[in-house]
Amino acid sequence: MNIGVTEEVDEQYMTLAECASYLHLGEKTVLKLVQDGKLPGTVDGRQWQFRTKEIDDWLQQQLGVDEEELHDIPDGMRVPLEDLMPEEAIIDDLRSENALAVVEELAARAYSHRWLADKSWFVGALVEREAVASTAMEGGVAFLHTRAREASRVTRPFIIFGRSYSGIDFGAPDGKPTFLFFLLGLKYDKLHLPVLGRLARIMRSPATVAKLRAAPLPSKIRALLLKEDANARQSKKAVIKEVPKPKLDRQARLRAIMRVDAQRKHRARQAEEADKKASNKKKAADKKAAGKKAASKKAASKKAASKPAAKKAASKKAGGKSRSAD
Repeated sequence: MNIGVTEEVDEQYMTLAECASYLHLGEKTVLKLVQDGKLPGTVDGRQWQFRTKEIDDWLQQQLGVDEEELHDIPDGMRVPLEDLMPEEAIIDDLRSENALAVVEELAARAYSHRWLADKSWFVGALVEREAVASTAMEGGVAFLHTRAREASRVTRPFIIFGRSYSGIDFGAPDGKPTFLFFLLGLKYDKLHLPVLGRLARIMRSPATVAKLRAAPLPSKIRALLLKEDANARQSKKAVIKEVPKPKLDRQARLRAIMRVDAQRKHRARQAEEADKKASNKKKAADKKAAGKKAASKKAASKKAASKPAAKKAASKKAGGKSRSAD
């Protein structure tokens, strides 16, 4: 009996109106979703019923990310560089001699340590980003990164550092070679943006750049970067106030997802209607042209058929005149 009670508690159902209220959607929208098979629901007689647990699971799928996962993403302003750049991530003597080779060599280092799940996509995305605008800055430093963070393609957040002794033409604003390269595979914007900003501030110092170019060993390069990063984070703490984390609003996010989906479908319908209109217009034009062609052909055929009759009539008339003359 106790088991039966537990099952009864777990099996909580909602009506169409209750489900619409629960999801903060209109009843017509919910009805269309369930009729299209996009929302789990069952029919009891003539009424739709929605199991609460199934709706919660569906809502989670629509969000595409677990709430706990969102809170587990560390704040880039507080993450130390040592967590993102182990000594294996330091390449103190790049073998590459051109920009594309640098991208390949840096990405290969991340892939070899399994920090990167999809090397082909990553290299392509880096090249695409560089084609928009070079990530090299004045002073001989570049910060390579993709335009979009594809979390599923990056196994763990990482930064690869590479140093070229001779320098490489990487499209810097001052037209000079780039010697120091940072490859950022930070997985999430919440990590990427603060860390990129911090590194950019650190590398504005000509003295720091000079020290990194002269450091003899990967361990020395990493130690110098970690020291500068610690100083930058400490100075930032003095001016940053604690910002409360926004609470995840499932319904608001779902509404945003539904709105974007509706806009996409609306654009698709407009394109389909435009194609249909153009097709109908072409068919009408073709039909009109075919009608004109048929009419012209009929007129020509009628004219051709009338010639023998006219010739016969003329011949008959001439024969009559001849007999009359006799």
